[in-house]
Amino acid sequence: MAEFLYKARDARGKMRTGKVTANSKGAVRGQLLKMRLRPVTIKATKLDATDGGGGLFSQILYKDKDGNYNLQLGEQKATDKDLIIFSKQFATMISSGVPLIQTLGILAAQQRVRSFGRQLDTVRGAVENGATLSDALEAYPKQFDSLYVSMVRAGEASGNLDTIMMKLVSYIEKAAKIKSQVKGAMMYPLIVVAVAFVVITGLLVFVVPMFAKQYEGSGKELPGLTQVVIDISNLLIEQWYVPLGAAVGAGLFFSRWVQTDSGRARFDQIILKVPVFGQLIRKIAVGRFCSTMATMLTSGVPLLEALSICAASSGNKMIETFVVHVRSRIEQGAKFSEPLGEGGLFPPMVVSMVAVGETTGALDDMLMKVSEFYEDEVDLAVKTMLSMIEPIMIVGIGSIVGFVVMAMYLPVFDLGNVVGG
Repeated sequence: MAEFLYKARDARGKMRTGKVTANSKGAVRGQLLKMRLRPVTIKATKLDATDGGGGLFSQILYKDKDGNYNLQLGEQKATDKDLIIFSKQFATMISSGVPLIQTLGILAAQQRVRSFGRQLDTVRGAVENGATLSDALEAYPKQFDSLYVSMVRAGEASGNLDTIMMKLVSYIEKAAKIKSQVKGAMMYPLIVVAVAFVVITGLLVFVVPMFAKQYEGSGKELPGLTQVVIDISNLLIEQWYVPLGAAVGAGLFFSRWVQTDSGRARFDQIILKVPVFGQLIRKIAVGRFCSTMATMLTSGVPLLEALSICAASSGNKMIETFVVHVRSRIEQGAKFSEPLGEGGLFPPMVVSMVAVGETTGALDDMLMKVSEFYEDEVDLAVKTMLSMIEPIMIVGIGSIVGFVVMAMYLPVFDLGNVVGG
């Protein structure tokens, strides 16, 4: 058994702290949810090594329902596909009249990812002890984000949990499709860059030294470009740790910088201004915003709460800041479409559609139409980017290889000019 220190919020939002003894963090979450507390942080203080409870052993061992210990290598997160399958099955079983607790128990036992199954089993226990489903899911923010929890809460309030879960499935599928498109678009240039890096490194390490040995005995001063390439080759061969260390240092500095609020905001701002790629990111962000807003508004989530969730899940600090600004303007009495048109992040077409939706009372329908339009726009933008990247990369790589080859043959050309003179 292990001792855990916890911080949790009660129904009024007041922070509570305390200490409990349990087998794992999941068990602690279950206890807190039974007490109508929402976990914020849970940390292990002491560990009985024979129990596999809270520290190192809890990361490599878990206890199944029969009390047997099994080996696990870290907490594996369920994929979008796992979440989609779970949500579909959940909606089908609930609409068929299967009780909520029984549904959660059945689905927990069927999960491919064991950690996800254990989470669902903890959720089932919390619901069985009086917690709402949304509160129980909120204990696992890495698996069930604020959008998921808010829509489940709206479904519980309206009594249409199965219908809203199917809408959630549709949203997750669309988001997964866009993510897959972006990954596919980036995979080709990454492969080309990797191959180019290997080829250029091979030239500098194996080919250039052969030319350098031939030129050593000539007794003539080498052209500047040739000498630069030979110096780079010698650096890679004799002091390879210098460029490697510089690359690692630059990577670490960049990762630390991006993790800061100012660095992340600056980087996201630069990304949106990159030709072609920036336009793709902007279209993805606008489409995701409209799709998320439409899904939540249709499910009964209040506008201001929906905007808060959209801001937190935007994935871009600049867009997040803008959505927070839009929310504050609405709180001050402005219409949704008014602040949305500021800053130039959202195209006039989107602003006009939102304004029409506000006037007609069909804001969710208009936002859904805009999101469907931007799905096609993202498809076109990905194809356009790929068609432009291919020739640009071919020309760029060819230029670098050509530069190396030309630099190594310059002394030969100079010798020909001397002989000709």
